[in-house]
Amino acid sequence: MSDSVLEDIDRSLIRVRATRGVAFLFLRYAGIRLLGLAANIVLSRLLSPEAFGIYAITLFLLVLLSFVGDFGLSASLLQQRKAITLADVRTVFTAQQALVGSLLVILFILAPVLARSYHLGDAGVWFIRLMLIGGLFTSLKTAPTIILERQLRYGQLSIIEIVDFGLFQLTAVVLAVMGYGAWSFVFAVLLSKAVSTLLSYGLARWVPAVGFDRDRFLGLWRFGLPFQLSWLTFFLRDYMIPILGGLLVTTTQVGYLNWALALAGVPGQLAQIVGRVTLPAFARYQDKPVALARAVEQSIRGLFIMAIPLHLTIVALAPWLIHLVFSDKWLPALPALYLLSIHWSGANLTSPLVSALNAMGHARLALALSAAWTACTILLAVVFLQRFGFLGIALAYSVTMVGASLAAIVTAHRFLQLRLWRQVRAPLAAAILACGGCFIARLLLAPSLPALVLLILATGIAYVGILWLAEGRRLQSELHILLSRPLAAAE
Repeated sequence: MSDSVLEDIDRSLIRVRATRGVAFLFLRYAGIRLLGLAANIVLSRLLSPEAFGIYAITLFLLVLLSFVGDFGLSASLLQQRKAITLADVRTVFTAQQALVGSLLVILFILAPVLARSYHLGDAGVWFIRLMLIGGLFTSLKTAPTIILERQLRYGQLSIIEIVDFGLFQLTAVVLAVMGYGAWSFVFAVLLSKAVSTLLSYGLARWVPAVGFDRDRFLGLWRFGLPFQLSWLTFFLRDYMIPILGGLLVTTTQVGYLNWALALAGVPGQLAQIVGRVTLPAFARYQDKPVALARAVEQSIRGLFIMAIPLHLTIVALAPWLIHLVFSDKWLPALPALYLLSIHWSGANLTSPLVSALNAMGHARLALALSAAWTACTILLAVVFLQRFGFLGIALAYSVTMVGASLAAIVTAHRFLQLRLWRQVRAPLAAAILACGGCFIARLLLAPSLPALVLLILATGIAYVGILWLAEGRRLQSELHILLSRPLAAAE
């Protein structure tokens, strides 16, 4: 049997697969976001903010286990231009499981200390331990996911994520209806991670195998360490609410913040999808800076067209959404929702730009940017907490995102000739006009579900109409290119 997992493929096939990958992931996004929104509405009405806070605090341990256990090896295999081999995958799998197993034992022992520090009570010990087992399942899924992503098989990846997400939401809702409270989240995580891990092995057609090549490991580790350190800074920043908030504010306030972050992040997930697809796709354009610049511009323009109007619609209708859909117990989270929408909006710039820096081999520069961003966010959060209470964390997120977006643009311009304003001005203006009208209408009307639905539809129609008036010919051309010659504009 050949040791090669993925042979090099020509650029035209990469472009087709990358475009199909985006399509698969956007379709997956649409499906699971609708499912997730429905489940979140039910869970928000059934469970307390405290239950959401407990889930957020314990979830960060699961993510920590998978991040630290990765060693940066996954990014190394995804980013390298030569074909990866079965020996590479076995080495990564063995190294990851050795580290994850060690961390799992340590955190199991420390669970009582962590439960007391984060105000989780006696039950918190087993909240933590069960979530750590979920983290073990997540780490086991890394190797087959590498194979699928390296081969740009995003259809199969979408199936795995739909099963994972859908099973989690369904299980959580059923258990919440049965009265399991915060345990609903924990058991849902365990079941969904176990099933999706088994499915990933089946679709990747890879059998877990232990093997360790010291030279391969050192080469991958040296290359991947900056990636992992960069992602660790992302982890510390993105999970600052449970990590820092869990220590300094109440569990209920952590629930408010994390709930607001999740709702504001519904459109923001688009940026994560683009970032996920673009790292392996952008890497193929390392030696073509002009083509890479055009691809980055296309990514950012697409995000502004789709995500920005969604962000602004949530902001314009937030009081009605909470009152009519999620229930008034979440009204204390309204100011945080406004602030965290600024944070998520900035991701439409930072995600593609940081992916481009990593793809060009500037992982250390991306690390420096991310580390400074994270340090400023944590510092400002501690300062703002003293003045604004738990909302200080949300304020820190929004302030530092503005600075990080500007820094990412300036840094990317050192290597790429980007024309960003030309790409985003029309979508941004159309979104502001349409959603501004929505905001004014909401102030004038009495809150009701029919009025909410009509405002959402009217805002969408107004946005599309304004954008088409401003750039109709350009949009037609872009749609033609997308459908007939995938990513041809990046050539």
